[in-house]
Amino acid sequence: MKKFALILSLALVTALSAGAVDMKGKTIALVPKTLNNPFFVAMTDATRTAAEAAGFEMRINAPDAETEVDKQISILETFIEQGVGVIITGPCSATAIVDTIKMADAKGIPVFLIDSGADESPYVSFVGTNNYEGGKIGARWIGENVKGEVAILDGFSGNDATTQRYKGFMEEIANYPDVKIVASEYANCELAKGMEVTKNFLTAYPNLRGIFAVNDNMAIGAGNAIAASGRRADIKICGFDGQPSAAQDIIDGNIDATIAQKPATMGRLTVEQIIKHLNGEQVQRIVDTGCDVVEVGNAQKYLNWQ
Repeated sequence: MKKFALILSLALVTALSAGAVDMKGKTIALVPKTLNNPFFVAMTDATRTAAEAAGFEMRINAPDAETEVDKQISILETFIEQGVGVIITGPCSATAIVDTIKMADAKGIPVFLIDSGADESPYVSFVGTNNYEGGKIGARWIGENVKGEVAILDGFSGNDATTQRYKGFMEEIANYPDVKIVASEYANCELAKGMEVTKNFLTAYPNLRGIFAVNDNMAIGAGNAIAASGRRADIKICGFDGQPSAAQDIIDGNIDATIAQKPATMGRLTVEQIIKHLNGEQVQRIVDTGCDVVEVGNAQKYLNWQ
């Protein structure tokens, strides 16, 4: 019995010296860009599952659209005023979020960024895709599969994730002289807007041969518009995100490829980073969750979020 008590005592001392913290009752506020996008729903579900399994209480709120920068900031400020323990957010604007991150930091609330980054500010860690490199991967796919005129469906101004994809794409596509970029327009990461802008592209550029969309909603919208025009056989479409619906569209022939992110992995790893931070361990400033090229040959695997 004395031996058991000694072992238990030593285990307790070891746990305390390691700085282990009981997560039960601690609150995480999660504010994604929106919950009207399957990508962010998958990310939110994985984050909630991992956080609640660790003992955290979750509070979740989001704007109705990714373009509602002020609404997201207002939600974040409310959580800060409520004194939550930790904040996770995917900023709608890399610039506008900075003062809010500083406000949280001043009140001792650590901020973790997921999927989309922010300008330099006192956040603890960013977990997500290296969107710049992802854009370059998209450019290589277009460059290897398309010759001729290509148009880009961009996200919206201030969106760090889509801006980085665009920059990476434009740098890499310069290595493919057979590709000519003829247009780039914002379509707000929305399916309907992607359809609308693509219809305009089809009218303005009768020789269009490819579209790169910086998210899958817009790629699917482009596929719908191009199919309706009867020009699907002539135009290749590559999206970005790896939505299961996009994988199905690849199987069905509505689009050709997507650059798949891993939102479920992002959620799990962010919670792991939070636990390490609260336990006093050093965490990585940037955690790259990687991305994959999805085409018809491997699309079946991506019918579920990674």
